[in-house]
Amino acid sequence: MSVVRDGKVSVLAGADGAKAIPSVVSFPHKGEGPPIVGVEARRRIATEPSRTISSPKRLLGRKFSDREVQSFVGGAAYRTAEAEDGTVLVEMDGERYAMPQICGYILEQAKKTAERHLQDVRLAVLAVPVSFDEVRCKAVEVAARLAGLEVVGLIAEPNAAALANRYVPGFGGLVGIYDFGGGTFDFSIVDVSRSRFQVVGSGGDPWLGGDDIDSVLSDAAANQFWRQHKVDLRKHAVEWQRLRFACEEAKRTLSTADSTRLEVKDVLRTAEGMVSLKLSLDRATLSRASAAIVRRSLEVADRAMAQAGIKGPDLSAVYLCGGSSQMPAVREAVQKHFGVPLKAGVTPEQAVCVGAAIHGSLIAQRRSSPLSAQRA
Repeated sequence: MSVVRDGKVSVLAGADGAKAIPSVVSFPHKGEGPPIVGVEARRRIATEPSRTISSPKRLLGRKFSDREVQSFVGGAAYRTAEAEDGTVLVEMDGERYAMPQICGYILEQAKKTAERHLQDVRLAVLAVPVSFDEVRCKAVEVAARLAGLEVVGLIAEPNAAALANRYVPGFGGLVGIYDFGGGTFDFSIVDVSRSRFQVVGSGGDPWLGGDDIDSVLSDAAANQFWRQHKVDLRKHAVEWQRLRFACEEAKRTLSTADSTRLEVKDVLRTAEGMVSLKLSLDRATLSRASAAIVRRSLEVADRAMAQAGIKGPDLSAVYLCGGSSQMPAVREAVQKHFGVPLKAGVTPEQAVCVGAAIHGSLIAQRRSSPLSAQRA
């Protein structure tokens, strides 16, 4: 969450000082309180996987029968069902929750965090993936209304990142915005050669993100454990989610360290006692494991550029945003692929949020945003 005050953008922190809320919702057992959101919910992925939903944005506004949705929910520990309108429902303690409700809990937490710094927050600009069509954008607005927010504007995530970087020294020419987040990937080409810049091409994949790298690492670790012990951890919900959680942590560690230890304690009970999963993981291994996923992101970017009639050398620079873009393997692949300067500009994890705040500020001032007509 961010806001523009006195001409300056501030990213708002929660009570714990964190400037981001993990996109996770967990349901306590019936009668034990309201849904839990954020950091505490994320911890429960490993202990209450059947009651915890992560990355719900991937399911928002999607049909239950879609192949990608079936693949996603097929690997989830929580129960799902098809709603009357064909969308996805989560079943919990005899109750059914639509995806706008699940996402609404996250936006409600965001609203509460904002109100630690501001008075009575009711209006908001939200950023959405490039791939969100009208149906999915309306689902976002429903989620916002359930959280007590009125959406006064929607902006595509990479376009928001471009707006955030508008005043960064050297930001000019024909710029690529490579937005690799946890759940989705987007790419936009923005012409900033004039005062009012223009999005000339964009593309996205709603099923491509850092979560998929976690899955690849988890599968590789589970396969190795099976070879050693002939037990498939994927068939044990709690142990599998603990492994996925550990792989995500290891991936984050390798953004700043050359190697780390992947360990999940007591995942198997044997006659000799409890067995833990222990593996060494280094950057080179992570790079190999994530290569196919990173390649998919570059293929999305290439398609967007081809549709706009633009080639790699035409770009003046590629700006990175999204947490997954900070992986050394991703940065190296993007640099090699485009062969133009690679820049971060505004903090990659915050660029989209900062740009949305700027967009909202211009709307509030009844001024025209450079991207006012560019939702996706």
